[in-house]
Amino acid sequence: MPAPLFQQLPTDARVLFIRLRNLGEAVLDTANLRALKRFRPDLQITTLVEAIYADLFVADPDMQAIPLTRAAKDKRSSLGARLEVIKEIRQQKFCAVINLHGGPTSAQLTFASGAKHRVGASHFRNGYAYNLRIPPAEEILGRAEMHTVEYQFGQFKWLGLPGEEAGPTQLFVAETHRVSAHEKLRAAGIAPEKEYAVLAPTNEFYTKRWLPERFAQVAEQLSAQGLQIVLTGAPTEEQRAQLAAVQAATKLPLASLSSLSIGELVAVIAGAKLFAGNDSGPAHIAAAVKTPSVVLFGPASSVRWRPWSKQAEVVQNPFACNPCAMYKCEAFDEPECIRSITVTQVLDAIARVSV
Repeated sequence: MPAPLFQQLPTDARVLFIRLRNLGEAVLDTANLRALKRFRPDLQITTLVEAIYADLFVADPDMQAIPLTRAAKDKRSSLGARLEVIKEIRQQKFCAVINLHGGPTSAQLTFASGAKHRVGASHFRNGYAYNLRIPPAEEILGRAEMHTVEYQFGQFKWLGLPGEEAGPTQLFVAETHRVSAHEKLRAAGIAPEKEYAVLAPTNEFYTKRWLPERFAQVAEQLSAQGLQIVLTGAPTEEQRAQLAAVQAATKLPLASLSSLSIGELVAVIAGAKLFAGNDSGPAHIAAAVKTPSVVLFGPASSVRWRPWSKQAEVVQNPFACNPCAMYKCEAFDEPECIRSITVTQVLDAIARVSV
């Protein structure tokens, strides 16, 4: 039998991992990508991510990123952007391309890469794109329910990564992002050299949003303990409205930052004494920069998607309908799973991670 892929790759081989769409998954990938780099420090590891997330890897010593730019609405521009990415992939002459995403775009990029080894999970569609298929991680590790990082570790193990368990996620802060993040904090009335807490009350799924007035109560309690309060959210009209709803629920002036780049968001969270927020990408950033965090889970599986960190506390109440599709609540008039979480539960969790 031939050796597993990671063990047969030639010295200094270039390896591309494709991860599209999701911020949280791009962060979670760093656990196993970094483990691979430790096993094979000669490998040149690249990850292809959405352009907005390329900041995650600007200061990374172990890997670099290729950004995928998506043109809005104009099909010709979109095709042109896709062809430019394919051109860059082919120019770098990757020995192996491993698709971690599985959608049609990532399959097309894998197929067009020109790589000798084109890898995808056995359940991925578009089988034309692959010449090596990874069996289900449940079969590899011999267990059913596991975290996303553990599932991927099983896949990497099948490809030849040694070890018995997945390592931690890790992100690095670029100095340019730290400087610009501090400038934005100061402009919002926050002294970055003093202790502050980051609250992330936004989410694109309404079923995953804790009530804004409860975030406001948590902010008031943390402020009473001497912490400055920073609210973060994406630069969209909807998320800015969500931040405004938290501010409207308290007389305490809150710093609201919704114009941060991803690199600046990493810097802001890395500098915080505490992170507390809904289940979302920033929660995974907090875990990867070792900021103590409390994350509120409603409809999603915390077994699969909790922050991959011992410094993180998950607050979630049991419901028979969990997990669900999350687009709307089928069991109640309102998403009771997230709304059932009390301020006391969150403050108690904060006390535990703050020890």
